[in-house]
Amino acid sequence: MDWTTPVSTLIGALVGVGSTLLGETVRSRRDRGHQLYQLRRELYARYLEALTSTDSELQLLAVRQRTPVDEADLRAAWRSHSLLALKYEIELVAPPPVAAASDTAYRALRAMRNVMGTTEVTVAASHRGSAEWEEVHRPYSDAMAALRSAMRADVGSGQGR
Repeated sequence: MDWTTPVSTLIGALVGVGSTLLGETVRSRRDRGHQLYQLRRELYARYLEALTSTDSELQLLAVRQRTPVDEADLRAAWRSHSLLALKYEIELVAPPPVAAASDTAYRALRAMRNVMGTTEVTVAASHRGSAEWEEVHRPYSDAMAALRSAMRADVGSGQGR
């Protein structure tokens, strides 16, 4: 009895199934990487938008009202963009440099909010103001620049995943 034909058929089938499984594994990994890249891009954009919108609302409050700004108005502006929830999402999916930069920006904006509720500051329509304002707004601006840079480095390295 000749065993070479069934053995070679079996080996051929194993090679075919193995290469198909390997191909599917590679494709699946690539798709997961692309999905994570897309998730990060969208999350980063939403977080930057929320930080910027909250900053704008806080500044508008300080321009329209006398400072210190009423605590209820500050809290309403702060909660209107789900900053904390977005920050937590970033901490879950972003690499450590982006998560750390997002935390720094969040804390700087929160410090700015707290100063607006306790100190008399002048915020002009040109985003310039009193020394007290500049002292608290400059760290936020610097933190935002660092955050954008960290995010750009992360999603820039993810192109083509």
